[in-house]
Amino acid sequence: HYFVTQVKKIDAEIIGLDLKKEVIDYCNKTAKILDCKGLIFDTGNIAEYNYKSNPDIVITLHACDVATDFALDYAIKNNCSAILSVPCCQHEINNQLSKNKNIPEEFVPLTKYGLIKERFASLVTDALRAEYLEQAGYSVQILEFIDMEHTPKNILIRAVKKNKDVKKNFEKYDNCCKTLGADPMLGRLLKK
Repeated sequence: HYFVTQVKKIDAEIIGLDLKKEVIDYCNKTAKILDCKGLIFDTGNIAEYNYKSNPDIVITLHACDVATDFALDYAIKNNCSAILSVPCCQHEINNQLSKNKNIPEEFVPLTKYGLIKERFASLVTDALRAEYLEQAGYSVQILEFIDMEHTPKNILIRAVKKNKDVKKNFEKYDNCCKTLGADPMLGRLLKK
């Protein structure tokens, strides 16, 4: 808020969203004490969230599991100019890999050991998110968020809208998912 409004001198409205009312109450109280005009916090679930105007930028920080997918879907469907997302807890594909008894032999070493399977599933999840964003007209980079010593959840997905008129073709990603027995939430949301 400070950077945008004070350093860059942009008249901005910034909305924070969380499920926990006590967190939101604390944030609103702090914003008021610091006189941060245009900084508002709402209690809500991103899967059902709608705001009166389309956002220019969506930022997620450790939105758990498929909450990241709902935020990315919200950003894409509202034609956001930019997305910064630091995902967390990618359980969905990990659980789907656990249920797939027909994993191709070439992938068995990646799915056989719990810790390796968890990390593999996280990488697959975020790689597919990046590909879905590209199919939606975004230029995407996957970056290290901060030094690994601070957090193991250390991927930043940075996406900037480049092409507004994109015909989405998810066929090759669907083939990847089919091979792994995965059905990622973001793919399902974007196909609606």
